[in-house]
Amino acid sequence: MSTDYVRYADYPHIGIDSIEKETGVLSGYRTVKEDNVISGKYVFTSAHIIYSKIRPNLNKVALPDFEGMCSADAYPILPIAEKCDRIYLAVLMRSQFFLDYILGFSARSNMPKVNRKQVEGFTAPLPPLHLQKEFSEFFKQTDKSKFEIKKAIENTSALIKSLMQQDLTN
Repeated sequence: MSTDYVRYADYPHIGIDSIEKETGVLSGYRTVKEDNVISGKYVFTSAHIIYSKIRPNLNKVALPDFEGMCSADAYPILPIAEKCDRIYLAVLMRSQFFLDYILGFSARSNMPKVNRKQVEGFTAPLPPLHLQKEFSEFFKQTDKSKFEIKKAIENTSALIKSLMQQDLTN
């Protein structure tokens, strides 16, 4: 955790509201300076996973591809690269298997929350690293395909809307 806001002023500041539930897509974040950060935040790199410890049922697990600072309401998790692939672990943490495990700890009524020891206590089968990496490559290709399909749907919707507008004006 750091409070060196001068050193990290231009770093992206990731609050848990910047992490999309279920997908982990990061958006809508600003810099540490723009957010006027005044309390301790965690520094992360592109080797980390960011896991929101608040309201774990929202399943906010992000894979940043940059360095930054994240809210104290999230944990930056650094997998041991020689043993565990980062993408494999993130997908595992988004799974129902992990969610069922972690929700057992978050029974606080007002603001469900899990602590570091509970997250660290999770165990799961860990395939050989080469299989994890194969899985990660497959996942990246699938994720890329989903993005392309989503974009195509958005473009088609925009085209239909435009054609409908033209039809109304003619």
